[in-house]
Amino acid sequence: MIGILTEFGKRVSTRWVTAVLLPGSLVVAVGGVAVVLGHGSPFAVDLLAVEVDRLAGQFTQNPGRAIVAAGMVVAGAGLAGTLATGPGRLAQRWFLRQRFLTGKLITKSRWSRRSRALASARHAGIAPVAAYLPQRPTWLGDRIRLVETRVRAQYHVRARLLWPRLWLLLDEDTRRPISDAHARYADAVSLAGWGLLYLVPGMVWWPSALIGGMVLITAWNRLRATVAELAELVESVIDLRLRDLGEALGTPFGGTEISPVEGRAFDDRLGKAEPS
Repeated sequence: MIGILTEFGKRVSTRWVTAVLLPGSLVVAVGGVAVVLGHGSPFAVDLLAVEVDRLAGQFTQNPGRAIVAAGMVVAGAGLAGTLATGPGRLAQRWFLRQRFLTGKLITKSRWSRRSRALASARHAGIAPVAAYLPQRPTWLGDRIRLVETRVRAQYHVRARLLWPRLWLLLDEDTRRPISDAHARYADAVSLAGWGLLYLVPGMVWWPSALIGGMVLITAWNRLRATVAELAELVESVIDLRLRDLGEALGTPFGGTEISPVEGRAFDDRLGKAEPS
């Protein structure tokens, strides 16, 4: 039995411990504190100490119960880590959604990002480009949308068609910063899931809801930073390697600028469009 546990300990990855077990154990601990204290006495440290002493006494008298409790904590932490992935992805989809729940009411309000962008353009005396104005509910969604919009405007090709093919042309050194940025983005998505989990015990112990809110704010800031970095890296790769892709496919571009005719013909080829 000891040999099995030793081998299991060797195979458990450090990343799993730091990314799942430790934050999951913290969520379980906060849930236990929430059950003991509740809204009525959120900072009753003495009450919490009494409960800890009672449990410690029970575990001393019955070691088997302590082992079972430790196993339940580990299982609960692992379950919390698994559950955090789902809410994190839901939060990601919410942040990147294309439409407002209230239709165009928010986009037309004077507090929206679109209205503020228009006001800034008027104040600066410039005519804004309609396609570059905010069109989605969040900054994250608009920054992702702008990659497609800017590439289409400059090269007359869809970025979603270019990117998978360009990725295959890149060497490991060029891929590494993109992969690292994507990993940080995935970590930020998971952090948003953890923040949502903290809101659950917050229903019975309000400090947990406060913790959840702070975690969500941190996740949002990290998502903004990583999305901005990823979008910039993707656009940079397209700027630098688009002509290489054209040559690799046997359709090199002529001149210093890619003409609309060349771009649309290349886009048709990537999209497997039928010949006209």
